[in-house]
Amino acid sequence: MANRMDVQDVVYQDSVIAVALVRPPTGGQRPSLALRWLTPKPYQKDGKEIAITNHMGGGTDWFVIPFSLAVGVAKALIEQKTAGLAGFDEQGFSRMVSWLVDLEELNDAMCY
Repeated sequence: MANRMDVQDVVYQDSVIAVALVRPPTGGQRPSLALRWLTPKPYQKDGKEIAITNHMGGGTDWFVIPFSLAVGVAKALIEQKTAGLAGFDEQGFSRMVSWLVDLEELNDAMCY
């Protein structure tokens, strides 16, 4: 991948996808949110191993999510963690929240 991004912090990972804050290897640019599908794992059915692929045809490279969509994904991850979804890295999650606050996309104190 020509424009390789360096993973700073994994925010969320399950058996299918991972979400992370990434930064260009040259530095200086603010982090971005990236996603990747994980290597598909075969499963057993009727005593046979069934090979599967992912939505990327088996590819597992990180890809950067466009900014406005990344903000929506990050906010959805906050909602899902609050609702009890497992798979979050606490340090990565905290840094993602700080990223949103620094970009003024999430207030650091919200009252309703």
